[in-house]
Amino acid sequence: MLSTLIKKFRRFPYFSLDKRQWMKNVIRQEIEKGRNVVMFYVDIVKMTEVEQRYGDTSAKRVLHMFEGILPGVARQAFEIKGKILAIQKLWGDDFAIYVSFGGQVSDEDCRMLSIHFQELAERQLNRQVSFVNREDLRVHIGYATIAGHDIVREMYTSVKHAVHMAKYGITSEKYTHMTQFHKLLAEENVNMHFMPIIHLPDGQALGWEALARGPQNSPFATPATLFSYAEETDTVFRLEHICRKRALEQLRYLNPNEKLFINLDPRAIDDPFLLRGKVQSLLANYGLNPHNIVFEITERHAITNYAVFRKIIEEYRKKGYLIAVDDAGAGYSSLESITEIYPDFIKLDMSLIRNIDVDPIKQALLETFVSFAEKVNCKIIAEGIETERELETLMDVGVVYGQGYYLGKPDKGMAQVSGQAMNFLRYMQEKQRDGAKETIIVAPDMTEILAKTICVEKHVRVRRVHEIFEQNQRIESVVVLEEGRPIGLVMRFSLYQILGGQYGIALYYERPVSHIMNTNPLKASKNDRLDEVAKRAMARDAYHLYDVVIIVGEQNEYLGIVTVQNLLDKMASIKLEMASSANPLTGLPGNVQIERELNGRIKQREAQMVIYCDLDRFKWFNDRYGFEVGDQIIVRTANLLRDASRRFGTGNDFIGHIGGDDFILITAADHVDALVTYLIDSFSSYFTDIYEKCRMGDDVQLSMSMAGVDLGPGMFTSAEAVARRAADVKMWAKSYPGTVFVRDREREEQASVETAGGC
Repeated sequence: MLSTLIKKFRRFPYFSLDKRQWMKNVIRQEIEKGRNVVMFYVDIVKMTEVEQRYGDTSAKRVLHMFEGILPGVARQAFEIKGKILAIQKLWGDDFAIYVSFGGQVSDEDCRMLSIHFQELAERQLNRQVSFVNREDLRVHIGYATIAGHDIVREMYTSVKHAVHMAKYGITSEKYTHMTQFHKLLAEENVNMHFMPIIHLPDGQALGWEALARGPQNSPFATPATLFSYAEETDTVFRLEHICRKRALEQLRYLNPNEKLFINLDPRAIDDPFLLRGKVQSLLANYGLNPHNIVFEITERHAITNYAVFRKIIEEYRKKGYLIAVDDAGAGYSSLESITEIYPDFIKLDMSLIRNIDVDPIKQALLETFVSFAEKVNCKIIAEGIETERELETLMDVGVVYGQGYYLGKPDKGMAQVSGQAMNFLRYMQEKQRDGAKETIIVAPDMTEILAKTICVEKHVRVRRVHEIFEQNQRIESVVVLEEGRPIGLVMRFSLYQILGGQYGIALYYERPVSHIMNTNPLKASKNDRLDEVAKRAMARDAYHLYDVVIIVGEQNEYLGIVTVQNLLDKMASIKLEMASSANPLTGLPGNVQIERELNGRIKQREAQMVIYCDLDRFKWFNDRYGFEVGDQIIVRTANLLRDASRRFGTGNDFIGHIGGDDFILITAADHVDALVTYLIDSFSSYFTDIYEKCRMGDDVQLSMSMAGVDLGPGMFTSAEAVARRAADVKMWAKSYPGTVFVRDREREEQASVETAGGC
């Protein structure tokens, strides 16, 4: 019977899976003629049930009858508009019908032809299969266009596409959506929105996470729906590949110190576009490096083979990319992934962050993550921050980076932190300053630990830099200059990592060093505070944590470098010195640090003032009421100075304890009036309980004489000269009754004397 039908419909033969090469040639010929080829997939619904209910013999009869009616129904349905090329038997009851159309054929045309075929096939099949009387047999149908770019591959993918379509029913809404989704993939119609990841201590953007969005007003507008359809159609890799391409198109808007976070599904990690494509040259075009890209390995899918996975991760690392574990705490094996991947960032899932301000268990878990991250030199990023209270709790626990709708919503551009969140972060900065117990100490000049290294111009080739490192085994860095100013840095380990990667030497060896240098190295002025430079150095990402710091002069000219080791060694030495010289009663810096501080401030260009504070009649109080009361008075005075500085100072004030009842406070000139007014108004109230306890009368209360010395640029050459001037002004201040403030004697005509009422 089948041979008779084939002869009858000789224009389109049956063929099996082993005849694909023949079919490929037929399709190519049609496409070369300018025609469009569409593959229609058809099968009998629930054929397995037929076999189970009626037996294997009956099932074979149904299949034989379906094969018999298929050519006639296909001719009747499809040759209204096209020409049938062939019918392919795939497996079991599945068939592919290849149809050629002259001119354009739309999705709606294919859909209507499919419905027509379905109606004809079901009517004829049920008319002949009378022994299946429980219910009518139904036919599935789907379709896919063969573009002709890679015909063999498209013959395979078109079947997969059509099978997914057929599963939902040609007239269903799901079928329509599935058709639209495949069109979306074909046109790469995916948009990327970018969500800021914020450095919480200062509100600046660490970078942005690229998030996929389908077309607006479509079923795929949200990422959840978009990736749900990708899961159903087994096109996750294809969709993620499109998303990554779209995200990397925005590299031009990235600054050298910012990062682009891109999601990477474990099932799609071996992407040739990233590992062997032109991404590195694209980065170089925008003055960026691979460390500007962070790949987020999502935790929502299990990693089945860690050995292979780890090997691919190492390929990314060799190229300089950074790695983050995403959704930590929500996946199948968070801890195992972290220990295997050794990420640069751990992104905590929003399920751990939600309501953390009222959940002590989540807080305890978060503290553990923060402590763990510090020990392994990794950064924590909290996702899903939606309230002020959540943000405050995270910052109190020690989380440094965060993202969420409260900080900033995803947008088409590189958005910054929201105004509401920025105001709160400023409040938290002030709160942290207010809670600080120790005064910040200005360390020695950066030139004290300055070192030299070899410098090259930006046009020097990478080959020459490699030779420099090979010939000078003791140097670890080369600074890149342009007209005497540093514009880049090459570290030994970074260069070797780049050249050691696949094609590294071929790609970069003869190129200018500007193609591989770090274009945003940490620079510091020779007058910068050593402790602040140390903080900035240790806040860098792990890849650059031990890069040298470049020291520049007033005109941004190159002066030298400071290694992180020398920086930390000097800081440790200063802290040890501070601990040995600090006053044991108040904890304030003693005379060694005061002298160093004054010498450092003298070199600065800002207008500052030294306020010398001396308690009046303190010895009399100490002798009369005992050393315990005397110690309380000294501690209260130190706290009063701290309080005044926190409220009205600059955040960079210095408070020192000269000894006994003498103190020194250094602040900016434009903060003096408010700060001194607070000291005068608040002085008496700070000792009220001591007066009451000792039953002192109003006629035996303490007062404080304050002498102000202007510390303008070039006015003094040494700390000793400042001290002599302050001692002179203090003597003048003591000639006035009560708590007073007197400015420098040279400005006596403009000076104002402020006294505390009743003191």
